Amino acid sequence: MISKKRLAKRHANRPANMYADLDFWLALLKDGDWLTDRAESLLKEHEDDLEVSLATFIELFLVEERLSFDRERAVTAILELATYEGNPNVVYQASENIDEGLNTFDAFHAALSSGSIISSDRAYDELTGVNRIRLEPEENEDSTA
Repeated sequence: MISKKRLAKRHANRPANMYADLDFWLALLKDGDWLTDRAESLLKEHEDDLEVSLATFIELFLVEERLSFDRERAVTAILELATYEGNPNVVYQASENIDEGLNTFDAFHAALSSGSIISSDRAYDELTGVNRIRLEPEENEDSTA
């Protein structure tokens, strides 16, 4: 398996110009998908110029709630095959945040937060490495001020 650091370095030097949305990746990831053959053919045709975005990973994590697959393995497979302009560590951290109980969107917000987040969502309070700055007023404060 390729290391997360090597993935980040590899992606910085790779040209890309064919955006592949989640349908393509699911066709490759799911057993018995009716689009697998076509996806594999397109993978061969565009193997050196595929790209994905953060939206791809957010959608992947959302459908993972319905479909059963190894989230981190899927992320690693996609990152090995496509260019991603963002920080791959954000995607892996979001995956860990989901494992700690956050929903997909909160998991990505926390992963993108650099350790501090303004929110009224108490889910962040239980998360290691994230400091929530309370949006809600202190109990002794007037909330209309």
